[in-house]
Amino acid sequence: MTFKLNKIKVLEYLTLRGYQKLFTRRNVIKFSLIIFIISSFTQKFIISVKAQPYTDISVQTGYDMINNKIIYPDLLILDVREQYEYDESHLYNSTLIPRLEIDGRISELLPYNGTEILVYCRTGVRSAMASQNLAENHNFTKIYNMLGGINAWISAGYPVETPADETNGQPTIGISSSFFLIILIGAVLFVTLYAKKHRSAK
Repeated sequence: MTFKLNKIKVLEYLTLRGYQKLFTRRNVIKFSLIIFIISSFTQKFIISVKAQPYTDISVQTGYDMINNKIIYPDLLILDVREQYEYDESHLYNSTLIPRLEIDGRISELLPYNGTEILVYCRTGVRSAMASQNLAENHNFTKIYNMLGGINAWISAGYPVETPADETNGQPTIGISSSFFLIILIGAVLFVTLYAKKHRSAK
């Protein structure tokens, strides 16, 4: 009995000493640093897996959205490429605001804050950045990023608007106003001289 009692006391003593060693100031600081590091990594992990604030869609879904006027009657098609790219070809009824100009021209998009906005570029990279910007920095809630951009759209066989469409496929010849004025003056002088010559011949 005495042996068991002494054994228990020894265990209690060792346990107490163990806790005392465990909770020294140095160890408390170490544990605090470890907990801080773990919590930082955990927080970063939670942020990284947080759902993105916009929706990625395929070109097929984008095509269906554009043509479904009942569900998406006010859909805005936003082209975030550059002007020269837009001039080459673009989706019908799309609005051009280059990605780097969005912040400065955000007032043009504010009327669409409550409706769906389909964002596209050439391959889907710039449109993803623009979608992120609109959702996180300007609080737009219905942003749809079209994966693959206009390249994937064309590859899928969907229509685009080109400069030829604007002229109904007919080539046009541009005549400047000054050149037209020269031709007009020349024609008037020719008629005047012809009339004078015809009178003198009589």
